[in-house]
Amino acid sequence: MTRIAQKLLALKGIHWLATRFGGSKLSGMSFDEKFRRKDWDFTGESPDLVELVEKHSSKGHLLLMGCGTAPIVSALNPDSYDSLLGVDLSTEAVSIASQRANERIRFEVGDMNRHRFSRDYNVILFSESLYYVHWFKRKKLLGRMQQHLAPGGRIIVTIADPKRYSNILSMVRRNFTVDVDRPIRSSERHVLVFS
Repeated sequence: MTRIAQKLLALKGIHWLATRFGGSKLSGMSFDEKFRRKDWDFTGESPDLVELVEKHSSKGHLLLMGCGTAPIVSALNPDSYDSLLGVDLSTEAVSIASQRANERIRFEVGDMNRHRFSRDYNVILFSESLYYVHWFKRKKLLGRMQQHLAPGGRIIVTIADPKRYSNILSMVRRNFTVDVDRPIRSSERHVLVFS
C-alpha cells in the first residue's frame, strides 16, 4: 500500500469505516497510521482505573485487549500482578508497547475477536477498545472472554464517551453481573467492572 493510501486511512471518516468494516488487515493498517502519526499518543492512566485493576488483579494474570501502547503498564504497581499480556491489532502500537516488555510483560499482535488464549486471567481490560468491535460481536466476545476469567476474575471496560456508546453500557448491564458502574474519577470516561 502506498504511503498516501496509508495516510488516508487515518482520516476521521475513512478510519471509522476501515476499523468497523475493513477486516483485520485494513483495520490494523488504519490503527498503525494513527499511532505512527501520534494522533494517539497516550501517556499515563487515570489513578482511579489503575486502582480498580490492581484491586481485582489479585497478584494474578492481566490481559489488556486492544492494548494500544499500553500506558497503564507504567502506572501499575509491578507487585500487583504476576503476568501481563497485551493484545492489539496494530503492529505499530505493539512495537511501542513492547518497550515495556520483560519476563512478566509481553505484547502480541492479534485480532481480539479471534485471538486464542491458553490461560485464565484475573483481569481482562478493554480500555477504550470495545467500541472497535462490531456491535453484533461485542456480547459474543465478552461471553468468550468471560470463559477465560480465573475464579473471582473481572472484566473491566472503559468508555470515553458514555453518551455516544450508551448501547455498550446497556448491553453489559443486561447480560453480565456488574459490580462497578460509574464515571472514572476526574474524567468524562465511564467504567464497568463485571463477571
